[in-house]
Amino acid sequence: MSEDQGDKKHPFVDETARKTSTIVTKHSMAIPEDQQKFKRSERAWNWEKLVDLFFPEEQSPRRNKYAKIFLRELKEEGEIDSEKLNSFDEWGHEKGKSNLKNNILPKLRRLGVIKYEYLEYRDRKEGDQGRRKVIKPCRTFTSILDSMANGWAAYESAAMK
Repeated sequence: MSEDQGDKKHPFVDETARKTSTIVTKHSMAIPEDQQKFKRSERAWNWEKLVDLFFPEEQSPRRNKYAKIFLRELKEEGEIDSEKLNSFDEWGHEKGKSNLKNNILPKLRRLGVIKYEYLEYRDRKEGDQGRRKVIKPCRTFTSILDSMANGWAAYESAAMK
């Protein structure tokens, strides 16, 4: 490469992303090439395999671990309120609360796996009021996958004609 071209930076190259070893998939998920773990012939994958699609363990082991811990708790409880969420560190996971709140929950919400509901409350003391966040499982992700599968099946059948 000549010196003239070396000085110019390509407009689509993110230099900070190139320096990190982790591929951040903020808005995406990818089916890995691991044929043993992700058998395409299986009728239904368990929820932990799905978490491995959202937060691949090879790329971000902590996010994978904290997402599984959170979703396991959500499965057992049915819903998690802001008080319980704020005590995530006390569940025995040292520094996971900020990772959970800043990275994991927003992505799960964008994908439609969880939803937030806000409950208004008013305390006995006059004027003491607010909103409490409650996190619940959401059916949007299932609907999206069904729509994708049906759309692709229609595409395949049209292409086979």
